[in-house]
Amino acid sequence: MKANFERFDLLDERTRFVEGWFRDTIPKAKVDSIPVLRLDGDLYESTWLVLSHLYPRVSPAGFVIIDDYALPTCKAAVDDFRAKHSIRSPITTIDWSGIFWRK
Repeated sequence: MKANFERFDLLDERTRFVEGWFRDTIPKAKVDSIPVLRLDGDLYESTWLVLSHLYPRVSPAGFVIIDDYALPTCKAAVDDFRAKHSIRSPITTIDWSGIFWRK
């Protein structure tokens, strides 16, 4: 993933990658503002956890990218989260599995 950021000249001192199990790292991640939240969480619980903790930190007009929306568990978590929080931003399809929306 870091190589992709470097390739597009997006890797700088503001870029942070949080590695580890979502349940262990995300609740205590020290992140203030997120211009791009990219989520690769196949399961309902992991997808919900990341969205719950990090979506409020996504900058206005920031992007949320979901890699595994084609998986029923991931799709259910995203759809439930968007419904619970009245998120009406249109979803754009990236490919057979990925989607994004702008906050």
